[in-house]
Amino acid sequence: MSKPSILLINRVYPPMRGATGRMLQDLARALQENGWRVTVLSVSDRKEEQPPETIDHKVIQSKVQPKTMFGYGWLWLRLLIGALKLPNYDVVLTMTDPPMLVAVGRFVSLVKKSKHVHWCQDLYPDLLVPFKVKTSGLAKNILNKISIRSLGKCDHVVSIGHCMKNRLREKEVKLNKISVIPNWADFEVIAPSSRGNYIKLPDKIHAVSKKPEEMFRDDSPKFRVLYAGTIGRAHPMRSVIDAAKILSEHKEIEFVFVGDQHAHSVLAKERVKRELENIRFIPFQPIEKLKQVMESGDLHLVTMREEAQGMLVPCKFYSGLTVGRPTVFAGPVDCEISSIIQEYKCGVIVPSKDGKALADAIYQYRHDGDLWFAAQEAALQAAQAYHPSKSLQSWVDLLERVREA
Repeated sequence: MSKPSILLINRVYPPMRGATGRMLQDLARALQENGWRVTVLSVSDRKEEQPPETIDHKVIQSKVQPKTMFGYGWLWLRLLIGALKLPNYDVVLTMTDPPMLVAVGRFVSLVKKSKHVHWCQDLYPDLLVPFKVKTSGLAKNILNKISIRSLGKCDHVVSIGHCMKNRLREKEVKLNKISVIPNWADFEVIAPSSRGNYIKLPDKIHAVSKKPEEMFRDDSPKFRVLYAGTIGRAHPMRSVIDAAKILSEHKEIEFVFVGDQHAHSVLAKERVKRELENIRFIPFQPIEKLKQVMESGDLHLVTMREEAQGMLVPCKFYSGLTVGRPTVFAGPVDCEISSIIQEYKCGVIVPSKDGKALADAIYQYRHDGDLWFAAQEAALQAAQAYHPSKSLQSWVDLLERVREA
């Protein structure tokens, strides 16, 4: 009996940076361990040494960066041609990088007579509005029609949150074709360089490496507010800068940003302009150091535009839970992250544009040890509830059902 087969399509995949790529790698390995024949199709702008593993990884070399409609169009075409050159698969799975990749997956699945599952990380073209991307009304209408038609024709659509599920229903996706499977933290945060069995659930909490009473006894006198990850159009920073200015007299509090994107350079200029010595930057770190980086923060910061509610879920939130750190979420109160924070009491929610409220929340966690430790214990409980093994098991079960349907 032949193995079930699946083609996974996304722009990024390790060793290229990107949280969606790392999660796709986790899923690919989980499927392989469960007897699937897995092929991954991704794009790279340079030749990189591939890590040793048995998953069939096809890389399309492309120097064109998807920053314009031409760039996206070229990328869609390259991925489409690349997928059509591959053999037939039982299932084709698409993600949302580049946007509207669901349409490519729909065409490939029709030609290959495969089942099509779409993993909706971001909802396009809806996000063009909160991202303030200048697009003609005609182009938006065309993209919206393509999105609705492609999503509606999928054999199944996976949403990463309940708010997004509601948005998908508004796009006329049938309720019985939508499943909610949350994102998860990197395995490197849970057990560095030891991925082991992806599906076996833990017998006990593995979320934090230090005992709670040891957490404030590090070598630094600083109380670190950590932002680790992408700063994109969905992640407003104005209130963060305002909060840093308000807290600048409290020398023991510092804001640390991990990354080296253009947005980090813009923040660095704002830091100089406002003379904010309480802001530090460190470059992206190797994946092997991810656990150490995430643990270096006493408080994790996640931001999201209010207007993007139900269209995305910042995945850096789950890594903060996994290392047992409270989260200050500057974003909408009615979204997936806010629901988790409210349910487990593992952090606090403030409006995305309110720097004063953000500063007050940080100051309170810095000076109220009981509040911090309560949120820390709650974060560990939430981390167990959102352990990656649970989401991966849901994925394996779902894909088996879709294949056999």
